Amino acid sequence: MTDHVAALEDSLALAVARGGDPQAAVYARLFARHPGMEAEFWRDTSGRIRGEMLARSFEMVMDLAAPHAPDGGWGGAFLGTEAVTHDAYGIARDVFADFLPIVASVIAEACGDGFTPAMAAAWDRVLARAAAVLAALPGSSMAAHPSGAAVGIRPTAPAGGR
Repeated sequence: MTDHVAALEDSLALAVARGGDPQAAVYARLFARHPGMEAEFWRDTSGRIRGEMLARSFEMVMDLAAPHAPDGGWGGAFLGTEAVTHDAYGIARDVFADFLPIVASVIAEACGDGFTPAMAAAWDRVLARAAAVLAALPGSSMAAHPSGAAVGIRPTAPAGGR
């Protein structure tokens, strides 16, 4: 049996060794593909929110690849919860669903010729399981805005202030 988790770990280690932290590349690609998404990160002036989102995504990826998680396991539950949460933020489900394929392509490109068939198979497994989890979810709980619109949760006036 192929150890998909080890292959994913190897791909991440190689990507970082060859290209450094993938965060900037992941979000640059997300914003290029969905320009309206950059405005959704208006509070993230330091990059910490993006960093946390990517770190949690890597945890989820590892669980989705695990043999104990044919139906998604914790990773699938987390992905489903985040899809619903992002629905509430007004993020179109198809935009949300693009995130992991973007991550996978950035990692593969950073690995270059070191990206092995085992790594490709591991990422394919993760993407297939993620797609299955998202396909099984009920539709968006609200009409998501078109990805070009800048909509999101905005701060309210401070308590006691008007």
